[in-house]
Amino acid sequence: MLSLLTEYSVYIPIFVCLFYIDNRYRYFDPLTGKKDYKILKKDMRKLFTAFLISEIAYSFSKISLTYQFLQLGAVPYQASMLSSLTASVISFVLINLAVFKVVKLFRK
Repeated sequence: MLSLLTEYSVYIPIFVCLFYIDNRYRYFDPLTGKKDYKILKKDMRKLFTAFLISEIAYSFSKISLTYQFLQLGAVPYQASMLSSLTASVISFVLINLAVFKVVKLFRK
């Protein structure tokens, strides 16, 4: 559980900052030059939904995979690393599916 809290406290703030920097043009009205909080709020809800789907799957799979690897006789640090890597792959696939298919964050 401590490893999950540590991971979340590092990568989520970094992701939010990088996402805003990369997409900040979307949140300004081109006519007035002012920040459009309606679009920003809508995108934050969509991101929250996508992260929620992905992180529930990540947390569940990491804990259950760690337990399974330990039951198979893996050394604890190996079990933790393997479960983190596997859970990350599952999470990356789900976050991409969620962003593009479920919440449709990026529309043209």
